[in-house]
Amino acid sequence: MAEDSIRDELVLGAVNTFKTSYSTHFEENFNVDGSPASVDLEKIFNAPQDYISDIVGYSKYCYRKHGIIMRVVNIIRDFGACGFDLSYPTKAKKIEEVITAYNKKVDLDQLIKDMIFELALTGNLACYDRDGERVDIYPISQIKVIPLIKNNKQMIAYKTPINTISYDTFNKQIDTLIESAYPKEITEARKKNLEYGILDTNKSYFAKINASQYESYGISVILPAFEDLSHKSLLKEAEKSTANDIIDKIMLVQVGDKDNKPNKDLIKQYDSLFNGISGSVRVTAPYYVDIKWVEPETNIFGEEKFVEIDTDILNTLGVSLTLIRGEGGGNYAEGMLNFTGLTRTIEGIRLQIPNIIEGLYRSELERNGLNPDHSPIFSFKEVVIDKEAKLNLVKELFTTAGLPYQVLYEQFGMDFDYIKLIREDENTNKVDETFKVRSLPFQGQNGDNQNNTEGQETQPQDKGGAPKKTSSERKTDKTASNNDAPRTGAKGRT
Repeated sequence: MAEDSIRDELVLGAVNTFKTSYSTHFEENFNVDGSPASVDLEKIFNAPQDYISDIVGYSKYCYRKHGIIMRVVNIIRDFGACGFDLSYPTKAKKIEEVITAYNKKVDLDQLIKDMIFELALTGNLACYDRDGERVDIYPISQIKVIPLIKNNKQMIAYKTPINTISYDTFNKQIDTLIESAYPKEITEARKKNLEYGILDTNKSYFAKINASQYESYGISVILPAFEDLSHKSLLKEAEKSTANDIIDKIMLVQVGDKDNKPNKDLIKQYDSLFNGISGSVRVTAPYYVDIKWVEPETNIFGEEKFVEIDTDILNTLGVSLTLIRGEGGGNYAEGMLNFTGLTRTIEGIRLQIPNIIEGLYRSELERNGLNPDHSPIFSFKEVVIDKEAKLNLVKELFTTAGLPYQVLYEQFGMDFDYIKLIREDENTNKVDETFKVRSLPFQGQNGDNQNNTEGQETQPQDKGGAPKKTSSERKTDKTASNNDAPRTGAKGRT
């Protein structure tokens, strides 16, 4: 019984059990879900409004760390800033001159890109009008949303810089620069040692996406992909750690067999044989002692696993893998379906930007002594991910699926009502007869006899070759048989 208990305890061998550097590395740096140890995704998912700073910080981290996220956000920014139209309610030339000069001064094209980028990456946008000279975009980590609406606009406050304690020359210069760089609301709050300075609602603008009206902050489009991104980070880290050889080899020592049962002291003797020894080792042991290295499988993951995760991330964000990597094929219809999700995402992100631009225009007109009610209406142009694919799809649907004429013309940027009036006028005036195709010399006579005037006898088309005989010519031809007349014999008998 004693021997059996020893055997059960030692299982005919002993492995020096210890926590490897591989497992220690991941326990210290990653959570179970694969996210960094400093991030608790479950808390973020359960109460995003309470952890908005963590969401924004992790979104920026993913943007810098994962190329696929950087490309998606950049694609949203670039395709979202596809141009805009201004509709002026009045034809006053002065209004248009002021707005054109303002657009150039603040670099409106780049400003729109920055706005879309901030909304896509953080889910929030805080702007401030610097008296028409430029438009500041503030980091959402410095903004506190006040649950009050004034003049139909959301009130926001900016976190004031920390006051310097020392009053040496250098710090006084910094104070002077801060006062000239920040809006006066912030500098005044700083002088009063207030934590936040409430921004003027006539100059500040705030927008959010993916949030209800009663929620203070918006949510980034990247948030649903956080878990897949963490999974990918964990796999990448495992691959990296394998390459860096932090997976330890295991020294397996098996002592004895069924004919040479080991005792406890012998097990301990071989268990301590290699303690503190590294490098090349020479070992001399009896034949019944089996000593060997056990190496974990180093080829952990294949390419397919990473492609699968990338596809999951892109599906979550509504972006086609074809658009990101240029892979895949399919017809134009499939391509358009792949782009639909991204188009809807872009349209949702930039939905509130026109209101901000129009507010900036109104303020600029007031500064120039003009009526702000004459401010132009701002609208984005249609989001077109792949123009060629779209137009080819439209033509295909018109040919094979009966797409209406109006949709066909509008998708090609034409005014259907104008085209329809022209066509009706052409039909009334028989313009097609005026512009009928000419008969060219090498074509001979027109087979449709378009050159004949009405009432004239139609002549057969001359196709060349030997002349053809008419019916009357055949009857007078003596060499031709006439089956209609009775045959006569040599003596004239019938």
